[in-house]
Amino acid sequence: MTKKKLGGFGQYIGTIAALLILCIILTIASDKFLSYNNIMSILKQTTFTALCSAGMLLCLITAGIDLSVGANAIFCARMVGMLVSKGMTNPIILIITPLIAGTAIGLINGLLLTRLHLPHPFVSTLGMKNFLWGAGLLVTGS
Repeated sequence: MTKKKLGGFGQYIGTIAALLILCIILTIASDKFLSYNNIMSILKQTTFTALCSAGMLLCLITAGIDLSVGANAIFCARMVGMLVSKGMTNPIILIITPLIAGTAIGLINGLLLTRLHLPHPFVSTLGMKNFLWGAGLLVTGS
């Protein structure tokens, strides 16, 4: 006898059902769970993770791996924090600076793999992650 595989949406029924059950339980337990402020707070808190995971998805689709995605995002956030603490208030500069820095770091990771022909992306991105941790500490003066 063969097992029938669930295709498409059928694979996600269990996950969606668990999410719905959790939402129902939290709604019953707290009268503020489905409020506008709580939903907006949840969306604001998950934005960073969603952006990082979208970038990681693009990397994984091409059969690669990048361990420095989170460190890159944190480094760019630390750069913006440093600029704000130094008195920078121009929003255009505060938006463009981390975009350029993050793109440059991604370009360096890509060039390390494609031009230097390193054996595996794991090694170079792990090194870049450690480098970015140190650079972030230097930028913030910690």
